[in-house]
Amino acid sequence: MEDVAYPDIVYGSLTSLYHTLDVASVLLLEKAILHRNLRNFFKSLALFDAFPISIAVQPAVVLEHTWTLIAQYRFREARSIATRGLSAFPIELVGWEDHGSAILLRALLAGLDALIEGSMSGCYESLEEIYEWLSTVPLTDFTDVQVWAVNIYYYLPTLLNAPAGQSQFRDIPLTPPTSTFSGLTLLRNHLQQVGRLNEALFLLDTETALLPSKDAEIVAMESVRSSCLEPSIQPLIYIQGSVALKLAIMYAELGDDEGYREEMFNAAAALSVPKDSDLHSNLLRTDTWLARLELSRAQGECPKAEAWEAFADYAASVGDYRIEAKALTEALESMICEESEEVEDIEPENRERLRGRLDGLYKRLGSSFHRSGGRGGSGLNRDGGQIRENGGGRRVVMYGQQSVLRSL
Repeated sequence: MEDVAYPDIVYGSLTSLYHTLDVASVLLLEKAILHRNLRNFFKSLALFDAFPISIAVQPAVVLEHTWTLIAQYRFREARSIATRGLSAFPIELVGWEDHGSAILLRALLAGLDALIEGSMSGCYESLEEIYEWLSTVPLTDFTDVQVWAVNIYYYLPTLLNAPAGQSQFRDIPLTPPTSTFSGLTLLRNHLQQVGRLNEALFLLDTETALLPSKDAEIVAMESVRSSCLEPSIQPLIYIQGSVALKLAIMYAELGDDEGYREEMFNAAAALSVPKDSDLHSNLLRTDTWLARLELSRAQGECPKAEAWEAFADYAASVGDYRIEAKALTEALESMICEESEEVEDIEPENRERLRGRLDGLYKRLGSSFHRSGGRGGSGLNRDGGQIRENGGGRRVVMYGQQSVLRSL
């Protein structure tokens, strides 16, 4: 292919694979990634569907298309796209193996098989394959494809209910014996230092999901934002706004009204630039809505099921099925809380209607991890767990979708 002329701002984090694309395809791919990042999913998928098959099976397009579908919980469709891409290797995809893209795609397929079929064997194999590939790579030599592989490496153990860094889930990149930071944190810091901010942001949610405290998560988020100080081909406004929204939700979960309001102001200031305000509207509206609901809960004003269902209706209208699933699960949890408090106006048919809607959503999207159970129904909790009864109370069992929720 011809030498690629990058657009003024690059949103993708697999640019080393753009050499197999012509300029027009790069521009189309970048637009699809932008719309995905901003939760304009209908527009994003329409752009991916516009690629001719010869371009659709190229590594960068296959991987980004697959990730976009995962971001919506459309697991069966994601597996179909990934399988088509892998079946095209190695005939059409010359050089794919050299970039490690095949390893990465196999890992994504292993995770999707676990989510759809409950089959875990491929996850173990992919963990070992990624570790053997990356365990001796110096921190400063990681390519963008290898950064993606690190992200998936820390995601797969959540499907196995086992933490990364223990037994066969060994830490990568390798860390100095004197380091108090994980390899994931060190890699993210390095990416920031060399201006690879899209990749740093890509790792951030996976990293924060593994950190031991909210304070540590806030430090990591602030670190990414502090890197947005110099002119760059990276989308600084989007990164600043995105991190501000993450912080706003974090402060809301902590019940910190002042921190929440400050970060919502920062997010609105970054994402309301007149030229791009329409593009940013879904991201800003969705995260603002979520933060307000979380703040109400943290302040002891548990949002009613109706409030969460209204949020689910909005998410469905813009094709944000991940958020729809989260909001419906929260609505069911709210009903369980209200029942435990003997609220008299809970109608069983409303609970069954919500449970039916959530079960139908997961059946349509293709996930084996959603189960019905417990007197209030079930589904994933806000971090991806299943509600189960335990004696007279209830507990939350964490499942693999936690990583999907936190890292997209």
